[in-house]
Amino acid sequence: MTFTSLASSSRGNCYVVNDGETAILLECGISFRRIKKGLGFDLSAIRACLISHEHKDHAKSVMDMIKSGVEVFASEGTAEKLDCALITPVEAGVQFRVGSLEIMPFRTWHDAKEPLGFLIYSWRDGERLTFATDTVNLGHTFPSVNLLALEANYDKDILARCERMPDKVKERVTNSHMEIETLCQYLRTLDLSTCRTLYLLHLSNAASNEGHFISRVRKAVPRHVEIIICAE
Repeated sequence: MTFTSLASSSRGNCYVVNDGETAILLECGISFRRIKKGLGFDLSAIRACLISHEHKDHAKSVMDMIKSGVEVFASEGTAEKLDCALITPVEAGVQFRVGSLEIMPFRTWHDAKEPLGFLIYSWRDGERLTFATDTVNLGHTFPSVNLLALEANYDKDILARCERMPDKVKERVTNSHMEIETLCQYLRTLDLSTCRTLYLLHLSNAASNEGHFISRVRKAVPRHVEIIICAE
């Protein structure tokens, strides 16, 4: 299974998951043209698009995806917020399948109507991916995961030094996004013996530091795990 980032920031998020038989998008929070460009202007291979929540940087091109014939999956709360009856509703804890991919939605914690993360299993190669972004924390552990794609949004000390950022914005960040130490503590609870790659998603432009984050995460995961930062 492969995980490819087309965009990963507060300005837009979009990722491609492909097991060689089935390809799907996770999020469509960038322009439709940019999505098509990232896919080599060939949308025909994309079987579905999963949306974690309704915010524009994750769902900007939802109607373009639907109009192009790509089935879009999201929670009922997300569909309601997007005012789109054409979204296929899914719910936490209820599996569904797209081609060779078995998908288990799970609850996340964000300032959105009904946000979800996704555990994705490939029947083709037997690999598992956990995807979770825009969440304060994670309340689930996932055994035998091969790929992790998780939010690492900000560092609390860097955020505190952001003098130009209003206190109200800082409060929203801390109440709706994953802080780097929270992520590291979560990673230490996991059995990562089968994990080969960890993707760090949605880094804050103002309150993160790539080198610092890699150094912090490196101490929380086994040496064999590759760490990749997904930037915009």
